[in-house]
Amino acid sequence: MNMIMMISLRNLFRQKRRNILLGIAIAVGIMILVIANSFSRGISDIIFNKIAAYVAGHVQISFNEKGQMYRTIFRDKDRILPIVQKNVEGLRSLDEAIGVFSRAIGNGKADNVVIVGIDLEQKVDEKLQKEYEESFKMIEGDFNNLKKKDIENPVIISEEKAKYLNVRLNDSIRVRFTNMNGQNQATKLSVIGIMKNDNIFMNGVLFLDVRNVKKLMGFRPYETSSLNLVIWDAKKNAVAVADKLHSLLKPGLAVIYADVKYKNKFANATVLGYKSDNESIKTLKDQIKIKIPLSFTLIKGAVMKEEDFGTKSVFISETLAKKLGVKSGDIFEIAYKNKFEGKGTTVKYTLKSIIEFNNKNLADKNIIFLNEEKFYDTYYDNLPEDYKKIKDVVLPEENSGLYPILATEWILLDRSSTTDELQKKMKDMSKKKWKGTVVDVRSMYESASDVLKLESALNLITFNAVMILFFIILIGVINTLRMTIRERTREIGTVRAIGMQKNDVRNSFIYEAFFLALFASIAGIIIAFILMHILSAFTINMPDNPLSILLVNGHLYFMPSFLSIILNTLLILVIVVVTAYFPARRAANMSPTTALRHYE
Repeated sequence: MNMIMMISLRNLFRQKRRNILLGIAIAVGIMILVIANSFSRGISDIIFNKIAAYVAGHVQISFNEKGQMYRTIFRDKDRILPIVQKNVEGLRSLDEAIGVFSRAIGNGKADNVVIVGIDLEQKVDEKLQKEYEESFKMIEGDFNNLKKKDIENPVIISEEKAKYLNVRLNDSIRVRFTNMNGQNQATKLSVIGIMKNDNIFMNGVLFLDVRNVKKLMGFRPYETSSLNLVIWDAKKNAVAVADKLHSLLKPGLAVIYADVKYKNKFANATVLGYKSDNESIKTLKDQIKIKIPLSFTLIKGAVMKEEDFGTKSVFISETLAKKLGVKSGDIFEIAYKNKFEGKGTTVKYTLKSIIEFNNKNLADKNIIFLNEEKFYDTYYDNLPEDYKKIKDVVLPEENSGLYPILATEWILLDRSSTTDELQKKMKDMSKKKWKGTVVDVRSMYESASDVLKLESALNLITFNAVMILFFIILIGVINTLRMTIRERTREIGTVRAIGMQKNDVRNSFIYEAFFLALFASIAGIIIAFILMHILSAFTINMPDNPLSILLVNGHLYFMPSFLSIILNTLLILVIVVVTAYFPARRAANMSPTTALRHYE
């Protein structure tokens, strides 16, 4: 076998011109393949770990209170954060995505900007910290100055936006915006830093400490906006993480346990909300009986009208009504302890009707039943303490007909798989006018699938380049071997006449083609790395071009994969060997006498 290899190597170097030309073709092909694949992977890395991560994170948990698209608030962040932190492996950062569109006024100039909060106290891994530093380079000032308490709303602004607004370090910017409560606000920001961004879409962003943004927007310390998660190996894990979080965020019931007062009478009661969609109303009608408020006499076959279930509907159980001596039209009040701030909340309601529950578990209990809109107005304004810690709370069994129509802590939307599905889901959310907080868990594949299509396009281009390369190699190898065999026909006859076996003749040509492809591939890979190094050394300045997002620090970004290079090289070698096999077998099967008679 070693002798056959030596003969193959000798023959390879004998016919230098033809082999060099074919080797150059293979080397150029593998060079283009490596560069294209590395560039595609580089773009993919930028899209996944910079563009998608900065815009919406690899995974996002979004909150929309009462189904309003721009009311992105969740009232109990400590209810959600531990679930994420304990159950997401490879979590690199967890950010409160708090931002607001504003009108900024500088020195004689005004423009639209987005105020975004960043948390400098959050611990992130060194690699992610380095990526942030490379993407947001400070020209003047220091990012850490955002935490200064003696400066009024310290802000960092991009170089381009600073030039447009005609502001410099230590200047002030006036901004107008609408806060979380729908109120128009105006405030002053102090420029403590000017930065340069790689991403053109970040030029209109003003960075403040997240605590300052929350204060400006009217968030309380325990409230948050949407949550953005950055994870390791997002391309592989983002969807799985989103699916897992979705399964863990199933809401429980929203319950208020309160002291109820009417005149000088007191009682404890469980306050529940009921869903107001048509199906839930229909179910509710089957679960309760209306009572005449004055005499508490059961009306047999009574039918509740649609208006009885309107937004102002307040029902109490017959048992509680008797204890308080309350009747329809009376005003009573409830008081309960808040979950946060150590305070209490008191709310007054006007009684609509007195009801009796068909559910045996609730038949003789103190229950207040509210339409979900009225219930959530109370529930979200001041969250009650956890009802699970109170033993006197009364609830229907989970398998009862009443349980599914009760108001929950939040409304969890189904998972979507594309941006189109997500957009349709958001439109439906607006149409349905949910009364509770709507929670949606999405990965970057849904929130930024249009951006990620760029990667698919690049992969398609690379695939087409591979197919063209393989076709060129196939034709080149076949033609070269045919010419070689034709020119060495008499030589084949000679070696066969002196005793070389058919297999050895066949293998000598296969080895020759194999070594040619191997040497050419190695040369092509080396040239590819040299060219990538040279190309990435050039600085490309196009600050106003959207394509600048595909650059890293103004340079082309290549991300070669050694596994991919090895697999592509092996694939080319296999193709060459398979292609060479058939003409080599034909040459080996040639009769020695026929081969010796060949003349050209």
